[in-house]
Amino acid sequence: MKKFVVHQILNHALITHPEQKIVSDGKTFTYREFYSRVLKLANCLKAKGIKKGTVVGVLDVNTHRFLEMHYACSMLGAVLHTINFRLAPEQMVYSMVHAGDEWIFVSDIFVQAVKPLFGKFPNWVLMSDNTDQPLPEAKQAFNFEKLVEEGEEKELPEADEIQEDDVFSIFYTTGTTGSPKGIQYEHRTMLTGAIQLFHHMALHKYGARLSNRDVFMPLIPFFHIHAWGTAFFPIYLGAKLVLPGAADAAGQLALIQKENVSWMNMVPTQLQMLLEQEGFGNIKVLTGGSPFASGIAQRAAKAGVEFSLIYGGSDQLGTAISVVPEDVEPDTDEALEWRRVGMRPFPLVEISIRDKEGNEVPHDGKTLGSVWVRSPWLPKGYYKDPETTNKHFINGWFRTGDLGYFHKNHAIYVADREGDAIKSGGEWIPTGVLEALLSEHDAVQQVAVIPFHDEQWGQRPLAVIKSKAEVSEKELSDFLLAKVPEGKLAKFWIPDRYVFVDEIPLTSAGKLNKKVLKEEYSKL
Repeated sequence: MKKFVVHQILNHALITHPEQKIVSDGKTFTYREFYSRVLKLANCLKAKGIKKGTVVGVLDVNTHRFLEMHYACSMLGAVLHTINFRLAPEQMVYSMVHAGDEWIFVSDIFVQAVKPLFGKFPNWVLMSDNTDQPLPEAKQAFNFEKLVEEGEEKELPEADEIQEDDVFSIFYTTGTTGSPKGIQYEHRTMLTGAIQLFHHMALHKYGARLSNRDVFMPLIPFFHIHAWGTAFFPIYLGAKLVLPGAADAAGQLALIQKENVSWMNMVPTQLQMLLEQEGFGNIKVLTGGSPFASGIAQRAAKAGVEFSLIYGGSDQLGTAISVVPEDVEPDTDEALEWRRVGMRPFPLVEISIRDKEGNEVPHDGKTLGSVWVRSPWLPKGYYKDPETTNKHFINGWFRTGDLGYFHKNHAIYVADREGDAIKSGGEWIPTGVLEALLSEHDAVQQVAVIPFHDEQWGQRPLAVIKSKAEVSEKELSDFLLAKVPEGKLAKFWIPDRYVFVDEIPLTSAGKLNKKVLKEEYSKL
């Protein structure tokens, strides 16, 4: 009997769409050619001693080689560690040691950065077209393309023995508070979450709706939940897949135009950079990972970007995607706002909004509470960290650490991280709402709102502004004050202070790095 395991997705695509294309690094492979390379790679890795349970780290951008590692590891039952290259060096090394990496596959892009680690891990593979480039400092080194050349193109008996509840991969969170946390994904949970994401987006007519006619290009890195599942569902569909590698915004636009890309995923900061490229637009985009500022949403809509917002994370996988309610006209400002803030849970996902005692709060469209989630694809907890697991994974639920509320139509709005929201005079001020409103000002390019200590109120908001034109604190405060009668914010939410900066720091996931900002500005 066939099992719901990762390599079966590729097996099916080979039967239904053998001539479909995967484009990467200036090369084009059919699914048939891609499958041949995966078989050869898996057989060669088996001969080198990689087997079920071997932890294999991969340090690469989105390329065909990284994608091939997904399916080769699946056939062998090896555990794929998708190394987060945006972690601080010491955190990245921590994740590699904590995961138990026995083999490290590294792109030539990152070779210089990891040279000090060559003696720390026993087996290294250089992912490069240059088959003559050695890694002399490594204990044992191979070249990826030579491994493919040496491998036999034959089916592996081990592939039939892989079980749905076997661990497929491990990923480590950004580590913005403490050490990065590891999450193991089983074959079934990863595939169920990824394919449910596709089905949810295919169900609804507006936004980043997708189909097998789309040409997919993920900007979310493979290290982050396998590019939000795009290592799997385009192949599940038999669709064309374009992998951008290390391309910058200009290079990404060139690929979009050359390969007729129609569907992408990215964090809001990446979308903002693409919107600055002349000629970008008329494309479908799934965005998320941080609050989606209304100013960016409005610019995207003007460029013809059909977007949807996803809510989820490494610890919970996909949970909800923004949907235009059935009774709302699609080409209106109201529909645009629903696509930005009104997310409908995936089928089979349950979301609960609770107070600090764990009780459900009213679904009245205004009462903030802690967001709890449960689903069939929820991971079991944090790897080798029972204490943190017990704090967040409770009786089948995951306590996300986010604050949100239910709209009256039962769509969910996630307002802030619990650690980022501001408690002023006993009342919550959601920083995400303030950031969205300030982003609508023509002079604001990027904004982050953080708390600073106040003797009277406990905390008050401070806005860190990256501007694109001259603007004063009073102008920004007056801009927000004008929105109070519209019901978009309470008057006491308006920031007491503003700081203007050249750049706002970002985390490894492309989110606003409020930890750094708080360290610098919260005691002003």
